[in-house]
Amino acid sequence: MSFDLNKKKVFVCDLDGTLFMGPHPIEPAVRFVIDSCNSKRFAFYYLTNNTSKTPDAYIKKIGGAGIPVTEEQILTPLITLENYIREQACRSVYMVASEAVVAHLQGLLPDVSFEFAPDRNELMVLAYDAELTYEKLRRLAVLYNARPELDFVATHPDTCCPSEHGPIPDVGGMLKLLKATNGMTPRHIFGKPSPSLMDPVLKRFAREEIAVVGDRLYTDKAMADRAGVDFVCVLSGETTRESLAAYDGPPPAVVVEQFGELLAH
Repeated sequence: MSFDLNKKKVFVCDLDGTLFMGPHPIEPAVRFVIDSCNSKRFAFYYLTNNTSKTPDAYIKKIGGAGIPVTEEQILTPLITLENYIREQACRSVYMVASEAVVAHLQGLLPDVSFEFAPDRNELMVLAYDAELTYEKLRRLAVLYNARPELDFVATHPDTCCPSEHGPIPDVGGMLKLLKATNGMTPRHIFGKPSPSLMDPVLKRFAREEIAVVGDRLYTDKAMADRAGVDFVCVLSGETTRESLAAYDGPPPAVVVEQFGELLAH
């Protein structure tokens, strides 16, 4: 597959495993982004499935690495979730998420209660909760046991999250636990690989001008494929040469050790 960097105007970048490993920037990748921003050669959006943090927290994280960033450039499944709650006209939501994420949504949806209220809850939500407790999961199970018809959604499908200490549990792993417990399965799973989060980019740029950059074949590449845009696979996160060789789908447009090497292609 040919990849023409000269035709690209915008990169949609994953964060965990692509620009950062845990709290730490992947320096060559971040330097490439900073230099590109300074030269105005490329535009950037930052799309992450990680719903353990708010968009403001991502602005601070990305900006703290020296990358200029605005709220409009941050794309997360929390945007989809907010829209879903509005569309469903929910007034009572039980959400397994960090306090900061719940507070963020409460600020956007002041008329919605996010308290555990078994008789009133209209929606159950599972996000990536770095403050997860057994009690939070127990409440999800109890709600489902009592009201199996209750709407249940998850913010994303990732089974693990890359960190500086290796893979750690993510929403997909919790979904498997819940299904094994009592069969509960979400009606919708937001985030990558659905290309809906890329809508702001797809409306602004032609598909041949866009490339998705990420470290995961089953989310990042799958989203790029569904959107009809090129995928740049970085080996700085989950995907390895071995897993890439075993992959039975169409190959990425480009494979690099880390994003900073892209100019060599």
